[in-house]
Amino acid sequence: MHQDTHQELTGRVALVTGAGRGLGYAAADALARSGARIAVVDVSEETARQAAGDFDAISEAEAYTLDVSDATAVSSIVEAVAERFGTVDILVHCAGISRGSTQKDEEGNWLPMESVPESDWHQVIETNLSGTFFMNKAVAKLMIAQNRGRIVNVASMSALVANKGLVGLGPYSASKGGIVSLSTVLAVEWAQYNITVNCISPGYMATEMGKRSQVMPGFKELQLDNTPVRRLGEPREFARAVLYLVSDDAAYMTGHNMVLDGGYTAW
Repeated sequence: MHQDTHQELTGRVALVTGAGRGLGYAAADALARSGARIAVVDVSEETARQAAGDFDAISEAEAYTLDVSDATAVSSIVEAVAERFGTVDILVHCAGISRGSTQKDEEGNWLPMESVPESDWHQVIETNLSGTFFMNKAVAKLMIAQNRGRIVNVASMSALVANKGLVGLGPYSASKGGIVSLSTVLAVEWAQYNITVNCISPGYMATEMGKRSQVMPGFKELQLDNTPVRRLGEPREFARAVLYLVSDDAAYMTGHNMVLDGGYTAW
């Protein structure tokens, strides 16, 4: 990450899920460099602690381990964050899982939709969509009480289009489409409390996970050929979008889905 020098968010408390790596890490890093205190939430205790150590050297950070599909655990973690930091001003919800089907056929290909097991469907929907609802609901209770808040949920360009060259992605696409719709509803209902709720829908990003996908034969070329800017998005570009949406400059923007995909969905 580049070095941010402004401190627009000094003193505000940002809870970032999926903050141990990838886009969540990039967002948390940018928020810390803008002065926010960070509640680092991740399913992996090790990565959460490592990330919190990085951010604590910049601002103030604490690590929390959480499976966002567990509603009771979500409520407990949000209560713990509020007790530790006093409140939550910003939620950036990046936590999620990426695949539709977790299983492959004998030739190593992902299973198509007609063969996706019900267990895969439920796992993706519960983690991505239900987890978003549980986290938004728990944090909103604090934000409603203080009559202010900024929420950014992370969806995907896969909420809008089918990814060329990928099969079995239905559970993932459905979950991300649900996040976009849910965020719109929450934005309308919570606007009266000075809470904004927006989405960011990334395309192919240069995270560890995004780079791993390029080892699939021919997939790197397929990604670039269908992305007009012909490159992967950088995590810092995602982080900059987050900084805007949680800033006072974005107070009039709510219920919006910001598509950050290098033009993939424009074709």
